Amino acid sequence: MAVQALQSSGVGLRRILAHFPEDLSLAFAYGSAVYRQAGPSAHQENPMLDLVFTVDDPVAWHAKNLKKNWSHYSFLKLLGPRIISSVQNNYGAGVYFNPLIICDGKLIKYGVITTGTLIDDLLNWNSLYIAGRLQKPVKIVSMNENTTLRSALDKNLKSAVTAACLMLPESFSEEDLFIEIAGLSYS
Repeated sequence: MAVQALQSSGVGLRRILAHFPEDLSLAFAYGSAVYRQAGPSAHQENPMLDLVFTVDDPVAWHAKNLKKNWSHYSFLKLLGPRIISSVQNNYGAGVYFNPLIICDGKLIKYGVITTGTLIDDLLNWNSLYIAGRLQKPVKIVSMNENTTLRSALDKNLKSAVTAACLMLPESFSEEDLFIEIAGLSYS
């Protein structure tokens, strides 16, 4: 069970967000830096902050981010924002990650996904990579007024509850339901 960590205030997260281009459809944080975790990593002093940025135009966003944060990128930075966006959109789950970044004194990892790819995953569970992450506790840091995205976020959660209920026995506890939902993306 996760309990909100005190050190991850919205102010601190927005301060980190200020280091990146502003044109985001959605930005959210997750993981042990946002929510305390049970188990062996429960008492980590400086856990990595995990972020996902959703952008409408990945080429334009990566171009701006390369100007602001050149050092965040792997060797792909030498090939430019179009190649980075192509890798993001055509391989894996449609997310490009920059890991092990020090930002505002905090160790972070951030992924970038196109708004359309996220909406498609939320509605159709193509990879369940980000849609599955959004079925678990996350902290929304920034969100624009994209009604299609908001609707897809709601439908993803409703679908997760429905799927979990179908997989559970006739009688189950609230904890059983949450465990089943959290496990959907690992199935």
